[in-house]
Amino acid sequence: MALLLATAGQLTGCAKSEPCACEVPRACCRGLVPQCAACEEGLTLDAWLKKTCPGGETDAHYGGWDEATQKAIWVCDDGTRQKIQISD
Repeated sequence: MALLLATAGQLTGCAKSEPCACEVPRACCRGLVPQCAACEEGLTLDAWLKKTCPGGETDAHYGGWDEATQKAIWVCDDGTRQKIQISD
């Protein structure tokens, strides 16, 4: 009987989860536009353009898929495109 009471005392419902300092995953859009690609890489749009377009171009558009590297092909240019705002 004492063993039963001791065991019942340990089973007091669900264990409380320990809080974590986990980073909340970023929710990025899946469009084939620079803003979405930058978000997926965890970069600002300006940083992504500098990385993707090292020639200093100010815009890029999706140019297809490279089967060999399994990466998107981005065509860089200096065109002015209407910018969209993606909220975090």
